[in-house]
Amino acid sequence: MKHTDRRPLSLAALALAALLLAGCGGDGGGGDAGEGGTTAPAQGTATPDGTGTPDDSASPDDTATPDDSASPGEDATGGSASPSGSASPSGSPGADSTAGGEAAVVSSAVAAAEDAVGGDAQAFEIGREDSPASWQVAVAAGDREHELYVSQDGEDVISQEEEGSLDSDDREKLARVQVPLEDGLSTALDTVNGTLDEAQLETEDGTTVWEVELDEPDGNSVDVFVDVANGSVLKIDR
Repeated sequence: MKHTDRRPLSLAALALAALLLAGCGGDGGGGDAGEGGTTAPAQGTATPDGTGTPDDSASPDDTATPDDSASPGEDATGGSASPSGSASPSGSPGADSTAGGEAAVVSSAVAAAEDAVGGDAQAFEIGREDSPASWQVAVAAGDREHELYVSQDGEDVISQEEEGSLDSDDREKLARVQVPLEDGLSTALDTVNGTLDEAQLETEDGTTVWEVELDEPDGNSVDVFVDVANGSVLKIDR
């Protein structure tokens, strides 16, 4: 039996297969072809950081956070910042001398007594009273003498009484006074560190003075004589 018709059939089959293969090749072998047959980059190419991971975009958590700034209570080194150069208050409570505090109190007591009498009142004696704790102050107003008791802090008049007429000796001494009692007390307390016991008008070595008796911290009694005309210390007796 002759087989002369097989060759043309085999050639036709090969031609059809070539056409089919050519059509499949136009699809880019499963890749996405761009214009002109250029294959587009497939997802999963290397990322800019070179890790070769798929094209994962940065998640919100990956965003850069602000630098941790120091809290108000921390300095640049992370330690607690303390106020720099803050100086402690100079001096301590009670830094005023005892004499300064005493002078202020007795001056206040004298002023309170004179204000209570009014007019041309002029204090010329003061003494410390223990029971009740207070100041006894003698005040001249015109030709009359008044006796007052002022609270220990020198602020309030406790009682007041008119004693009668001034004697001639007191009037003569008061006429020479140029430096009031409170100034004489202040001078004495600035001169000797102590507390006031009493003070009055006296004559010492022919000079009218404020005789101010003070008690020193060691218990000694000191008399300071202050000239009523110029405020100078005439002498000190211990």
